[in-house]
Amino acid sequence: MSRVVQLLVLVICAASCFASFAQGCKNSVERAWNDSLYYVDSDCPAEFRSANKRLVLRFASDGRISIKGKIIVLKGRRVEPPAMFSWSPQSDAFFINDGEGSGMSSTFRLFRIKGSGVYENKTVERAAVSLYRRRTRCASSAYDPNVYGFGWDNEGSKIYLLVQATVHEPCGPPYGFISLVVRTSDGKILETLSQERTKERFSTMLPSSLFKD
Repeated sequence: MSRVVQLLVLVICAASCFASFAQGCKNSVERAWNDSLYYVDSDCPAEFRSANKRLVLRFASDGRISIKGKIIVLKGRRVEPPAMFSWSPQSDAFFINDGEGSGMSSTFRLFRIKGSGVYENKTVERAAVSLYRRRTRCASSAYDPNVYGFGWDNEGSKIYLLVQATVHEPCGPPYGFISLVVRTSDGKILETLSQERTKERFSTMLPSSLFKD
């Protein structure tokens, strides 16, 4: 039961933290789980300057995103905050953990900047979900796990992901999670870390509630 409570603490973290901003938008770009990750509140505009200071990504109050002088190509639906956002250290990519309007779930959305365009790539999200479903051997009717990006390596060549089962109709145990190290250039999964190894390597980058007994 304690592990289920921990899951609820983590999953609700996004929703509760975002909800705390509802009284005003001045804190809508508050840091999230670590220094490279920021909250984007529902109904609040937000701006994020890239590491090289040359680009500014803007969230409109309705969740639409834009970068001045660049066209952002979305595959499918628009981003629905609450969400979390992070620029690559090289300023050539960024990711969004799309809370899909509630903050109780997360879809990982990676965007790469090429020339004058910004293009979404769904390869990483699909690979993470597929790997988790294979590992847990869950029923086809089970919900896909939540996928959260939570950081990059120093060069921006790798992305760190947390893949976690949902509370309702989960794929595997309702408290299960793994972390992944993914190559940014092509979405290849380089490392798969168990819960124990995730704690050893990434405890300073993730909510402490995730690791409590």
